[in-house]
Amino acid sequence: MPLPKPTDKESKSDFIQRCMADDKARAEFPDNTTRYAVCNSQYEQKFADTYADYGQGVRNNARRGIELNERNGNKCATQTGKVRARQLASGEGISVETIKRMHSYLSRAETYYDNADSTSDCGYISYLLWGGKAALGWSRNKLRELGELNED
Repeated sequence: MPLPKPTDKESKSDFIQRCMADDKARAEFPDNTTRYAVCNSQYEQKFADTYADYGQGVRNNARRGIELNERNGNKCATQTGKVRARQLASGEGISVETIKRMHSYLSRAETYYDNADSTSDCGYISYLLWGGKAALGWSRNKLRELGELNED
């Protein structure tokens, strides 16, 4: 069962309240702060231009990152990285602002992926959670396409 989506006539506060109480959301995100962030993101995405034209490689990398993180006791990455992985793995649309954050993180953190000692290394796992090198290429190309990438 997917996470709740806001209806056209639902106010933000009504949606957040419904989402916070949703059984699926509570099970997937037991921490109230994280669940609130996810619910807020669900609401904001309804009204933002989003892009889900990233390739299967991005989705597969996010899935692989989730799998490796679970094997590693789910200790790697921030909550934001874990949420991003779920969005990418399920093929959800990503806003321009999020694409900018993805590109920024993936550009900075590529060295942690490249220099990881093993697949249990948190830098390696975190990089995959954000979609890995496939997401770096996609985010760079998408931002260029949208005229949003400053390559000074």
